[in-house]
Amino acid sequence: MDQELCNQGRYHSLMPFKLTNAILPLCLTILLMGVGAPGQAVELPDLGDVSRVTLSEARESAIGREVMRQIRQERAFLDDPEINDYLNRLGDRLAASQSNPGYSFQFFAVSDPSINAFALPGGFIGVHTGLIAAARNESELAGVLAHEMAHVTQNHIARMVDGQRGRAWQTLAALAVALLAARSDQGELGQAAVVTAQALGMQNQLDFTREHEKEADRVGLRILSDASFDPGGMASFFERLQAQGRHYDHAAPAYLRTHPLTHERIADIQDRLSGLTKRPGRDESLDFRLVQAKVNALSGDPESAQRRFQADLQQRPDDVATRYGLAAAALRAGNNDQIRTGLAALPDPAPSYMVDALAARLMFTMGNYPGGLKRLQEAMRRHGETLPLVDAYARGAILAGQPAQARQRLTDALRVWPGEVALLDRLSEANFALGRQAEGHLIKAEALYGRDLVAAALEQLDLARKAGDGDYYTLSIVDARMRAWRQSLPPVTEAKVSR
Repeated sequence: MDQELCNQGRYHSLMPFKLTNAILPLCLTILLMGVGAPGQAVELPDLGDVSRVTLSEARESAIGREVMRQIRQERAFLDDPEINDYLNRLGDRLAASQSNPGYSFQFFAVSDPSINAFALPGGFIGVHTGLIAAARNESELAGVLAHEMAHVTQNHIARMVDGQRGRAWQTLAALAVALLAARSDQGELGQAAVVTAQALGMQNQLDFTREHEKEADRVGLRILSDASFDPGGMASFFERLQAQGRHYDHAAPAYLRTHPLTHERIADIQDRLSGLTKRPGRDESLDFRLVQAKVNALSGDPESAQRRFQADLQQRPDDVATRYGLAAAALRAGNNDQIRTGLAALPDPAPSYMVDALAARLMFTMGNYPGGLKRLQEAMRRHGETLPLVDAYARGAILAGQPAQARQRLTDALRVWPGEVALLDRLSEANFALGRQAEGHLIKAEALYGRDLVAAALEQLDLARKAGDGDYYTLSIVDARMRAWRQSLPPVTEAKVSR
């Protein structure tokens, strides 16, 4: 695993997305507060909300939504129901341990083999699949998430802006150019720009972020401990990351070259561990191992992934996560014989809803819609209705020619999860399948608006008006949405994407 961590880390990148020119410097600042920034052994006070004078909570939230609007359009955004559901359940467990419940978090996965996580304005936290694959246990992953959550709860983004007072924007912009050039495989140009950015004053920026990193470590350890995770998970992961950094030498990615994990920072974490109240740790989560197996099944080509899991299965024939990974790789391959083998490897009844959801998808792929729907119904009775199960059931029902059944299930689910865009997308499909064109366009508009794609949402409302089958109630909602969205459109969502 250490060598694998080293290999994945070679592709570490600060800037996985292209962002608008207006917010690019700020987004770079945010990403600089990721996993690998350094610290120094000094005690930090809780600096509170003094920087809200510079960056208001509303403005920070608007910027975060704009960044997410663009991230969702990138290929690297991993719109996987089970992985994102797991990350948000893990994040909710961490957030529930905080004394201040006023912060809202949304976690999402990024398909990138590098070891990274980053906090955005508004409580959005991105997690690279490389980080999930590299974590040895759930406490290590939770430790990184807790660290990123601390950046949000301590208002580090707003404090960074307030502390700079415009002084470091040219530096950050120059480094942004370097990082974007590196993503375009212009390695020499990127390295030259990094050096230029450092010469412009990068050291001042690093000195400022050391305080943030130290405070995020302190607060993150407390979050971990209060949530009954092993706080040593944060220390063990950072120690391994630091040890692998020695292999990089001059070929190290910019993030590790400019933000090394120092011995002082890790020593400070170890010192704080000794002062934390020992709490009974959580049992290792099966869902963590399933998500990790799925991430590994999605990496590389499907055939290689299958061979890896088949070899692992010979060593651990009863391991549920290994069986799950083999089935997930088989689904990617798309060969019916391989899919049957993968389905046969999954236990029934399953110990996790994730296993049932994958089994149903395998059945749907082979055209066995009754079997897949039955499996999902049984899963919801055993494990309760989760978002991925409801979404998978609705999709299967639509494919099976039962859109009315899907529509009813989704309508009920949206009372539990109002505004959930994945369910709105599927409800729109069900309405279209039923010939309810006006309602389908209206629901699709709601889903697009939930993703801050306001212009596209307004287009769907216009299509709903023109559909010709809308009743008075539906058209009244369309008109109300049209007026409200046009009048309350936040300026930040009108920014043009720089491609």
